[in-house]
Amino acid sequence: MEFIYRSFKVECIVRLTKGNYVGQATISRLSSDEGQGQAYDSGFLRSFPTEAKALGYARNFAELWCDENFLDGCLGSA
Repeated sequence: MEFIYRSFKVECIVRLTKGNYVGQATISRLSSDEGQGQAYDSGFLRSFPTEAKALGYARNFAELWCDENFLDGCLGSA
């Protein structure tokens, strides 16, 4: 799943591991000279019994991360 949130592009993926699904989010700035190439990778998040729940959790995680690290349109230092 790929979507735009604020001025960030978010890509969420889900993987099946040990019988459960885990999500992961990669957050990067939309095209701009400033901050281009910067990205935040959540790593694997918590596991869920369904793909939909893992994907929803990854999306929610990404939106919260953007809200907490959105400083004048720049990636924070998290």
